[in-house]
Amino acid sequence: MFKLILSSRRFWISVCFIGLVFMAIFSGIEYFMHYGISDWDTFVEERIDNKRWIRYLLSRIVGGLMYGMIMGYYFELRKRKSNR
Repeated sequence: MFKLILSSRRFWISVCFIGLVFMAIFSGIEYFMHYGISDWDTFVEERIDNKRWIRYLLSRIVGGLMYGMIMGYYFELRKRKSNR
C-alpha cells in the first residue's frame, strides 16, 4: 500500500498543495508572532539582509514538504480504505 500511494500522481499533487499552504500559513503566523504588523524592515534585516535567506527558505521548503507528505499520505490512505 505504501509504494502504491507514493507512486500516485494525485499524492504528489496534494503534497505540493498542502506543503505550500502550510508554508504560507506558518510563515505568516511566525512573522506576526515575532515582528507584529508594522515591523517589516526588521524582518527583512534579520532574515534576508544577513544572508540567512537561504536557511530561512530551506527550512520552509523542508517543513512544508514533510508536513505535506505526512498529511497527503494520511488523506490518501484514508480515501483508499474507505473505497474498499
